[in-house]
Amino acid sequence: MNRIIAAAAGTAIAAAGLSLGTAVSAHATTSVTVHTYAPTGVGGGVTTSPDVASTKYQVQVAGVSVGAVQYTQNGHNFDVARFASSSRTPTITVTLPSTTINTVNVYPARYYPSGSVSVSSDKHTLTFTMSAAAALNEAIVMVNGDSTNAAGQPYLAVVNDPLEDPSQHPDTTDAPDGSGVNTQTGVVNFQEFAAKYLTVHPNSAAQTAPAATTSSVAGQTIDGTAIPAGQKTSAGMLVSPSSVNVRYPNERTMAANDDTFALQAAIKAIENNPTQLNTLYFPNGTYLWSGLLVNGVDGGKLTGGKLKIYTDEGALLDNRVQAYMEAFEPEIAIVNSSNIEIDGRGMFDGNGVANYNAHSSGDLHDASDSQHQGGVMVMHSSDITFNDTYERNSKQWNWETHTANTITYNNIKALTPYAQPWIDGTDFASGQNITADHVFTLGNDDAFASGHYDSSNGFTPLSTGVWNNFQLGTSSANIQGYVNAVGAYNAVAGQLGFDSNHWDVEDSKSVSVSNTLNWSVNAGNAIRLGWQTNGYQLTDYTFINFNSVSAKVGGLYVMKTPNTYPRVQSVVVKNSSIDTSRFPTGTSIWIYGGDGTAQTVTADQQANWGFAPNPDGSGNTYTYTKTPIPTVDLDNVWFSKQTPSNTMTGVTNATLNNLHVAGQLVEYTSQFPLTTSGISKLTTTYTDATGQTQAVKFGAATNGDTWVGAWVGDQTTNNSSDLTLITRNTGAGLMGEQYTTGSGDGKLSYIQFPLNGLIHAPSKATLQLTYLGHRYSTVPSTDTDQLLAQPVSDTVCTTGSTSCPISIMTWVNRPSFTATNTSVARSATFALGSTIVPEGGGSHQNNPIDGRVITVDVTTFVQNAYAAGQTSLLLAVCNAGGTDHELRFVSSEGATSPAGLTNANADMMPALTLAP
Repeated sequence: MNRIIAAAAGTAIAAAGLSLGTAVSAHATTSVTVHTYAPTGVGGGVTTSPDVASTKYQVQVAGVSVGAVQYTQNGHNFDVARFASSSRTPTITVTLPSTTINTVNVYPARYYPSGSVSVSSDKHTLTFTMSAAAALNEAIVMVNGDSTNAAGQPYLAVVNDPLEDPSQHPDTTDAPDGSGVNTQTGVVNFQEFAAKYLTVHPNSAAQTAPAATTSSVAGQTIDGTAIPAGQKTSAGMLVSPSSVNVRYPNERTMAANDDTFALQAAIKAIENNPTQLNTLYFPNGTYLWSGLLVNGVDGGKLTGGKLKIYTDEGALLDNRVQAYMEAFEPEIAIVNSSNIEIDGRGMFDGNGVANYNAHSSGDLHDASDSQHQGGVMVMHSSDITFNDTYERNSKQWNWETHTANTITYNNIKALTPYAQPWIDGTDFASGQNITADHVFTLGNDDAFASGHYDSSNGFTPLSTGVWNNFQLGTSSANIQGYVNAVGAYNAVAGQLGFDSNHWDVEDSKSVSVSNTLNWSVNAGNAIRLGWQTNGYQLTDYTFINFNSVSAKVGGLYVMKTPNTYPRVQSVVVKNSSIDTSRFPTGTSIWIYGGDGTAQTVTADQQANWGFAPNPDGSGNTYTYTKTPIPTVDLDNVWFSKQTPSNTMTGVTNATLNNLHVAGQLVEYTSQFPLTTSGISKLTTTYTDATGQTQAVKFGAATNGDTWVGAWVGDQTTNNSSDLTLITRNTGAGLMGEQYTTGSGDGKLSYIQFPLNGLIHAPSKATLQLTYLGHRYSTVPSTDTDQLLAQPVSDTVCTTGSTSCPISIMTWVNRPSFTATNTSVARSATFALGSTIVPEGGGSHQNNPIDGRVITVDVTTFVQNAYAAGQTSLLLAVCNAGGTDHELRFVSSEGATSPAGLTNANADMMPALTLAP
């Protein structure tokens, strides 16, 4: 059966004109079952898919060819290869016939380190195995680029769904009378139902433009402009579908095959037969409409206790260009409803680029011009479940909730990789008991956001932006235009049953998001909480295995909002990764808790702007306290690079455990600079190599180290990626630093430490290096030596240049200095020991390690650097002497897993320990 499915899907794709190659057995040479999806939109008389096959990528999964399609609606940042398989760890092979592979990065980078991807000798094929540790259904492949490149080339998104649960699929037996309504199975086949409905009720007869009505603002004075008593909206007209900048009450003429009215008739047919019908089924094919709107439906009244909506994997549910620019037409809107389940792997397409084109050629879409248009919206609804739902090309936010209760998302997708306004990934603006597990989003803005923000409240009769659009308060006020805009606002409020100031009308709590991968093209944060809360409260937010790639602004942002303080109660982020590579000046965390001052909510805000009502029901002005956040818990969170600063204020109990920055476990405070105030208890810990929990040490791990060699074969080599540091004193100068010519084999190490996390000079500073061993077995283990250290500058170089940083440093071009007995700091004398590390340019990855920590008191150096305002300290290090004393120490690369020294661990990182 699986072989038949794969072959049939391949045939259908070819018939759709995609030319994605011949599908082979779904069982291939392994036990992995691979299911290739049917072409999008083909069926019900439609023979060609709108999807265009990738010209860059050829993808195989466990030996089975899988089609990749281009996403090119607004730029071309991604091709997407989606399939379903029985394995969470299949082998993915990607061939790029016309592209030479120079570099490959797979994301989340935490789970795909260097070495996890192999490239063929001809540099046209890459292979990797999807990570079991990632526990994700997706990966992002970036060839000849990385996450710092916002716009793809294009990049490849790999979507590996679990095989579909057969129990979700309805009985699709045709109704005996051909009506599409099968009361024996409980299923309405919408394709058949709509065809018959539109024959009897054509859109040409059903569609009428809004009539002129007396305005709700008639007789009022708005911003100094009097609206005449009895003022009416204009009478609407039906205009050409190709018209641009269409405003209410005019409407674009509906296409003959527009299913908008048919959808409402189908839902009504199910509601009218609650003991016989409970499922709305969309077979393969293309559907054109104003979106899947379910309004005022209680599925609990139907047989089985819920309304089920199922879309076949080849179904394309395509939004039209909306009736007029202020209309409310999301891809999916569940409003005033309960007990709804949406299943299946059809594609909901918001047609967002066409709906929100440039101002010169399309409808205006700023907050002051139109209603907010999300992708999938749950509003004033409860007990809603989405299983395996795909949406793409959203108009604005991809997935969002407003006053939603007990909402469950399983394996959902949002594929909108375009630089359009407000394309958040998941935006659970308000709601309670929301659970999202396995989420993949390609968007433009925040990966996740919450906080009662609703941009539609920028389009209300009293909004300043709306006044300005129609020049109210001036001699050229456009009263009719303003009245028509108010009419548009009221039309949507009437459709929804609540106005734009009351989308969010309860506190938010118990929001959990897990196993996610999110990519952003142009802006946004990884997680943003607390914007525009309007007096409501945010309670408990949990993020587990949350992975954000390419966000541009910040990581975890619990906001110091210009609106009302949100009284956040708990934020927990565990086993997650945040790509910080694009942050220009952003920070990994901004967490702002309350400071105990009073927050005021005025009577006017309650009456006119949708703010939380006075708890006593009076509507009078009231206050509440800006309380600290009781709990902030970051556990095993990875940040791809260090950011300049991080801020945490107003928290009762904050715990930071096992943070990682740039692949390194945070053991020293400088690795994760954190400015704090108003923190009652801060616990920062890590798990050491023995499994013991240790407090993060006040100090700094190196942020760059290397060794340079005087031997003729070493003189022009940069060793900053070496797994070890080497010292050998030639005797030319106290540290061998004066050696210039001859056959000497002198070696110096240079180690840099950040000081930007210091807020005062330490009372003591100690350099720590982990001793690996020495070179010559002929040197007695009882021989002794010392380490010498001296501060130097990489702007005063041996070549006379003003730049010799660690990344390019060699013996020829290195910091120039003269060591004296008074300028150097010395370690205690130590015996060389019996651990031998033979010479050679190899990595010495499997060598035994002596393991002793050699320390040097460098207090004066750090105090002087701090006093001088230096943000870093660069030390030259060498051993004191002994002709054959060539010593090795663990470098930062050697201490880093998994590519470091086999017998090393993160505790062996070169470090500065500081005492307050």
